[in-house]
Amino acid sequence: MNSSSGLSLSQRFKVHSENICALIGETGLVIRPYSNSSLSFFALLPNEEQLQVIRDLQIYYQICLDVKMEGGSLRDPRRFTEKALLRQGLEADSFILDQIRPNHLVEAYSFSQTQIFRTLLFFEVCSYTLEDLYCRKWYNLYERMVEDQRSLEQTLKTFMTDISKPLEVHNKEHVIKERDSLERLAIRNQMLWMAPLKKDGKTEAILTIATASLA
Repeated sequence: MNSSSGLSLSQRFKVHSENICALIGETGLVIRPYSNSSLSFFALLPNEEQLQVIRDLQIYYQICLDVKMEGGSLRDPRRFTEKALLRQGLEADSFILDQIRPNHLVEAYSFSQTQIFRTLLFFEVCSYTLEDLYCRKWYNLYERMVEDQRSLEQTLKTFMTDISKPLEVHNKEHVIKERDSLERLAIRNQMLWMAPLKKDGKTEAILTIATASLA
């Protein structure tokens, strides 16, 4: 990993995002760090948010390294998830980890709806850059049909009534569309589980398990 000491925040973003893309590229999956060298979306963020984005990139890169240093595959969603939780000091019920299958997409979100991590399947159905994903709001990136959005909101409401245990989700498969990307991909998605992620006994984030494929 290249040293980023003494670099500007924009330069540090480039170094860390390029490192992630290079590491994931070793699996044969091509992702882009940013669209242009001006980093127009990163530049709009307040200084503290830029620093947080850089920290998040560093953590994600380290999670990838953790998997590789054990001789694991970045395409193994269970191992990737376990290393992500360990690196971030989060705990999940062993039951929910046992539900993860090789074809599953696993993501984690904070209660502010910031994506904490995502397994590699995410990038197979996404054409956004890392700058898009880390510096733009999710509602500007993706859209669902109104009824599908309402169903998701109801599921989240049900989960929040008892966030101490996993919730099996029975929503139908639906399509999520990229709103503002080069390819404007459409993704078939079906959420299967929601589960709490805890730190020191307190629920700090939400883990989701889903299927995802290009529509």
